[in-house]
Amino acid sequence: MRRIVITDTNLGDGSHERAELGDGYDVTLAGVLTEDEVIAAAQDAEGLLVQWAPMTERVFAALPGLRAVVRYGIGLDNIDLDAAARHDVAVSNVDDYCIDEVADHAAASIYAHSRRLTAAARRVAEAGWGTSGIAAPLPPAQDPVGIAGFGRIGRAVAARVSALGFPVHVWDPFATDVPASVTRHETLAGLAAAVHHLTLHMPSTAETAGAVDAGVLAALGEGGHLVNTARGALVDEEALLAALDAGTLGFASLDVLTSEPPAGVAAQVAAHPRVLVNPHIAYLSTESLPQLRIRAAVKLAALLEDAAR
Repeated sequence: MRRIVITDTNLGDGSHERAELGDGYDVTLAGVLTEDEVIAAAQDAEGLLVQWAPMTERVFAALPGLRAVVRYGIGLDNIDLDAAARHDVAVSNVDDYCIDEVADHAAASIYAHSRRLTAAARRVAEAGWGTSGIAAPLPPAQDPVGIAGFGRIGRAVAARVSALGFPVHVWDPFATDVPASVTRHETLAGLAAAVHHLTLHMPSTAETAGAVDAGVLAALGEGGHLVNTARGALVDEEALLAALDAGTLGFASLDVLTSEPPAGVAAQVAAHPRVLVNPHIAYLSTESLPQLRIRAAVKLAALLEDAAR
C-alpha cells in the first residue's frame, strides 16, 4: 500500500483525499510545518500533499523514497523546484481550481471602486449621510482596465469586465492569441499608464517579485486603482505605502499581502484609509475547496503512476 502524507492543511481532515485515492493508499494527515517535522513525518512516504510546509533541498535529500509532491493551490512558492528535479521528485500544483472565484473577486473589486462603493460607505460611516468627497463615477466605457498576466484567470477577468463595458488592456510577454478587442502593451509601466484600474494575475517568481514598483505606481497615477488577488510579493509594498501617503496613487484593493496576517509595512498598507483589504479569500466558494482537495489527490495519483512506469 502506498503511503501518502498530507503535511499540512487548513482545508479539512483528509476525507476527500482518502475517498478519491481509494484503498490502495494509506493517507496520513501529519500537521507539520517545519523541515524537521516534514522529514520525520514523511520518512516512508511516496507522495506528499503540501499546503505551506517547506519543501527544500534538505527535505528532498532526507526523503529518498519520495516520488511526487502536489501543492494545494496554484502557487509553488514553498517548493524548491530545482531541488525536486535533482532528487527526481515530480511536482505539481492545482492550477485549474478557483479560476472563476478569483476572476469574480477581481472584477467585483474593479466595479465596486468604479462605482465608488467603498468611498461612499466610508463617507456614511464616518461623516453621516451625504455625497461630499465622493468623486462622480465614470461610465465604464471611459474607465479602462489593465490586466497584468493574461492566463486563465486574466482572461476570465477580461470577459467579466468587458461585459460590463470597460475597455480592456493587457500586458503579458508570454501570452498568445490575444483578442483583437483587447489592447496589448509591451511593458507593465506602459499598461499602467493607459488604464485606471490595474489588476494583477501573474505568478510569483524571482523575476516578478516587486514588479509593481514605484515607476509602475507613478504611471498608474493619482486616480489609479491597484487590484491584487494574486501574490503579495508582486508589489513593492514600501513603494505602495509611499504612493498612497503622497496621494500619487488613488486606491488599492488587496486580497494578498507580503505577510499574512499583515506585519510591518504590510500592516501599514492594510490599515491605510485608501486601501480595501480582504484576508486572502478570493479563492473561496462552497465549491472551490472540495475541488482543490479532490484535484490535488487526482494529480498526486497520476504522478505516482507515471513514476512507477
